[in-house]
Amino acid sequence: MHGLRGSLELLPLADLLDLVARRRLTGSLTCERGTVRKTLLIRQGVAVGAASNDPREYLGQLLLNFGHIDEEQLQKAFQTQEETKIRLGRVLTMVGLISRQTVTEVLAIKIRETALDAFRWDSGLFFFDDELPGGHDELDAEVPLADIVKEAEFRATAWNAFRGEFPSGTSSLEVEEGRVTADLGPTTLDGRLLELARRGLTIDEIGLALHATDFHLYQRLYALARRGILRAAPERTDVSTAIEEAVETAALLEQAEALLGQGRTAEAELAASRAVASAPGSEPAQAVLARAEEELRRKLHDDLTDPPRVPALRLRSDQLGALTLSSADRYLLSRCDGRRTVRQIVQVAPLRELEVLKALRRFADAGVIRLGALG
Repeated sequence: MHGLRGSLELLPLADLLDLVARRRLTGSLTCERGTVRKTLLIRQGVAVGAASNDPREYLGQLLLNFGHIDEEQLQKAFQTQEETKIRLGRVLTMVGLISRQTVTEVLAIKIRETALDAFRWDSGLFFFDDELPGGHDELDAEVPLADIVKEAEFRATAWNAFRGEFPSGTSSLEVEEGRVTADLGPTTLDGRLLELARRGLTIDEIGLALHATDFHLYQRLYALARRGILRAAPERTDVSTAIEEAVETAALLEQAEALLGQGRTAEAELAASRAVASAPGSEPAQAVLARAEEELRRKLHDDLTDPPRVPALRLRSDQLGALTLSSADRYLLSRCDGRRTVRQIVQVAPLRELEVLKALRRFADAGVIRLGALG
């Protein structure tokens, strides 16, 4: 199996995992689609680890989401990890913040969520390497690939139901206030979800605000919809709009390529992002966006982390309240306290590194924050 690679359109992930499980293979299986990359570490047909560039699937973020640790504890653990080069899970158990059992249970969730999200892809590439990095660790979780495939079948049925109620993550939501019951108070997860819906956030924005994976978010949305409490706001499309979007996509891709050639990475990333937004299934658009994002990420990383910068607010709370800010903006600004470095904010944020760096650069250019020196 060394060097096996191919397309998920020709060999679906369910068939691929079944093959690896039946042959009891050992190695790493990586799946890529556009800018998203996921890897399963497999020992004799059993998944023992996972890696992903989706921050919602990071171990630290999952531990935060489930309430096992807070951001300050996670930040200290990251610092210890950098000093000792010990895995994050082991650091957290060594200092007594969480038990070994908790780490293993959350790592199992990480494996499942990383793999199950890829089952939703209708395209992408995979490659299998029969070398398994690292040795055995007593904290490793073990999730049989057959169990993942079986759960994926259940989720496929669930997603059909979810999408029947909520076709797009860009939709906003309508709350039927007369059906909201006392058990949906502001301190509950569903209560927080409803409050975000009332503020006009889209489904995707609500997921970010709640630090939720897609499946768990749509589970809650669907449950509320079945109770008649929540529904997707109607969206309107027509044929002429679709034609206009196709023409626009081609023009945006051409523009993005030209801007990359000129070294104007920020403008290129914006044009490529708009192209992907208008044609989400376009592999050429995704490929151009991946290049633009990586070049922009490197540029911003060098600018904002070398030497280390410490963001601090320049505006008063009443001035901030007058600004129109997304949930992601508000989250990041709440971390610009003059104590955390840019790198530390990147580590704990439920956002991709590029999104954090872009936002901080935008805040600094607009005079919302200042980027001071460390120490």
